[in-house]
Amino acid sequence: MSQDKRTYYFELVDVVKFLIKYKKPLSIISIGAGIAAIIFSSPWFIKPLYKSTAIFYPSTNNSISSALLSDTRIKSKDPLEFGEQATAQQFIQMLESDNLKNRVINNYGLREHYHIKESDTEKNYKMGKLFTRHISVRKTPFASIEVNVLDEVPEKAAEIANGIVLILDSVKTDVQRRVALQALAIIEQQYKNKEAEVNSIKQTMRDLGAKGVYSFEEQSKAITELAGKGGNQAYITKQQSSLALYGSEALSSQETLVLELDKLSELRKKLEQANVDVNANLSNVFLLQQATPAEKKEYPIRWLIVAVSMFGSFMLGCVILLFNEKIRQININA
Repeated sequence: MSQDKRTYYFELVDVVKFLIKYKKPLSIISIGAGIAAIIFSSPWFIKPLYKSTAIFYPSTNNSISSALLSDTRIKSKDPLEFGEQATAQQFIQMLESDNLKNRVINNYGLREHYHIKESDTEKNYKMGKLFTRHISVRKTPFASIEVNVLDEVPEKAAEIANGIVLILDSVKTDVQRRVALQALAIIEQQYKNKEAEVNSIKQTMRDLGAKGVYSFEEQSKAITELAGKGGNQAYITKQQSSLALYGSEALSSQETLVLELDKLSELRKKLEQANVDVNANLSNVFLLQQATPAEKKEYPIRWLIVAVSMFGSFMLGCVILLFNEKIRQININA
């Protein structure tokens, strides 16, 4: 037998002898720790927590009108599309925002539920700690989002988890509506300005019509034909004089009016779309799994607490007994 194997054999024998020698105190320590762990991990000392999970996919669409009312020849965002990583990360940031957290806390009375007194000077700090401990969100590898809630009451955990998804949808809708209202105000002002410009051109053309110029090309053609047939020379001269004075302005106004009417038509379409974005509602989440009350507690895991306590106590007992034995041997040898 090699020296290393012989040494290992003797060390193993020493360990076995040590365990046999102190089996009774080690057993008492381990069993006592196990009993203590069973007692102190019971509901009288540690309130059991139940976990509920809601899973949803975020919508990738931010504009209802762009998705539903845009030209079919132009590729736009599908309002039923979901599963983009970047969009999921944006929703995670909204879920972790103070705005959403405050709405959840207020809607479900979490300060009272977590027994935080209103007079407590550290109420916000404690509420933040408990919120983080009991409520968590994460993005899955498939770009869906999990909302996990731990609570002493299974029904309350499910209610909060489902409520967070609804509040998130509401927060996203509010953000979109604020932006849509700003866009609507801008487009409304542009439409009014363009409408006033078109009305001004039309008024100019009416004024020119009162002066005898209403269509430069048609009038020029008619005067030429009338002159060729030997018509009333005074009338022809008067018309030619009016066209010479106001013809170019009438032609320019007519061409400008056509262009401005096209622009007004485009602005009208944008105005209609902006109104749709402000007034219409389209869900921003696709609920994949609704949270339900848990039947089995998530925390504490009593068997694990007992096992770790017994093993830790056993190892600690071994260290203490070994230390005492070494001290005794030193005293004897001394």
